[in-house]
Amino acid sequence: MFNLSLLLWCPLLLLWWLVSSPAAEGQATPRLNAKDYQLDFLRAIADLAEQRAELSLNEYLQQLEQDASYGNYSAQLIAARSARPLPPKVLLIKQLLDAQQHSQLDLQHTSVLRNLRFLSRLHERLRSARDASAQEMRQLRLHRLCQQFERPSVSARPLDRLINERTVGAALHKLNLTQSAANETSVDLTQFGQQLYERVKLSGAEIIDNYMRILRDLLQDMLEAEHADMAENTTQLERVLQQLDAMLAISDFFEKRQSVYTFLERQLTTEQEQDQGRQRSNAGQHLSDKLLEQLKTKGLDLFVIFLFSNFEFLEQVHRHWAELLPQSPSLLYDETHRQLYDIQQLYESFKLDTESAAKYKAYSQALRRLHERTVEQGEESHHIFEMISNAAQNVGSVTFNMIKAKCKELI
Repeated sequence: MFNLSLLLWCPLLLLWWLVSSPAAEGQATPRLNAKDYQLDFLRAIADLAEQRAELSLNEYLQQLEQDASYGNYSAQLIAARSARPLPPKVLLIKQLLDAQQHSQLDLQHTSVLRNLRFLSRLHERLRSARDASAQEMRQLRLHRLCQQFERPSVSARPLDRLINERTVGAALHKLNLTQSAANETSVDLTQFGQQLYERVKLSGAEIIDNYMRILRDLLQDMLEAEHADMAENTTQLERVLQQLDAMLAISDFFEKRQSVYTFLERQLTTEQEQDQGRQRSNAGQHLSDKLLEQLKTKGLDLFVIFLFSNFEFLEQVHRHWAELLPQSPSLLYDETHRQLYDIQQLYESFKLDTESAAKYKAYSQALRRLHERTVEQGEESHHIFEMISNAAQNVGSVTFNMIKAKCKELI
């Protein structure tokens, strides 16, 4: 049995024809093997459906404005026509039509009400399909990350081998390598950082976008909920949505990350100052309560998702980090190579024993020292090491217990 009724399939086929028409030929075709193919597909359909529906609704609202019998509702009609969300437009039209006398044989009146119901149901089904796809994708990502912990115990693995001044000479001597041979080449930290950034910039931006879209979708649902008690928060919600859309539109990974951090810092600072001055508004508190209520209803925990996002980013970073490490044994004489090698080893050691505060401290401090070095030396690639160091600060021995607890629910 089909999950979607003919009511949904017909407009979807029409929309797909429109998306596939020559007018859309200039757009890049989504790859079928892309992780977010379903979400991007559904968003494209939903956006096109919303654009077409908005044109029809605004045209009808304008007709009502020109109708003298609705003269007392001019302000409401103008406000609804200028509003961005569709539900207020649909709601006002329905209220005005229900308030007017009409014959049961008035086919035009019946058609408008029928089409309003069609738009509402289509909007709801598209949103439901989007939410289901997003939830499934999150579960797949979390399941993949949780599999990283299905490893042998620490005792079954060889001891960690860090490179230091006491051991490197003896090791190279056994390999019959000399200092002069090692001096012929060395690791360029700037080049290493640039190559690492190029490898993780797309996936890193995707991780940020996934997190921001969760928040954006929740706020959009609240804006379209048509609750009278949320009327005072409409302007605030729309402003935040515009800010989130602007951040999602940023293509550069580092710029996107900086804008998100600035946004969160501004929100937290404002809230903290309001709390300290006891000037926090009831409307702001109500908005926060409604957001938490929405999160609970959808079974989402943004804090746990935030922890997973940082770990997911570190996993991708260190996978490429290991691939970029030079393989020539003579480079063990090089200080930069030893530092990069040690950080990779410290991360792998910590993953085997995530409850060890000492191993986490050793890893995070090594990253911080590397970042400080790149800043002091004016390395052009210091930004990527700053982002990695910051991500590591949010993945400690305590927070890993929260991640593992969540994994037990999923696996």
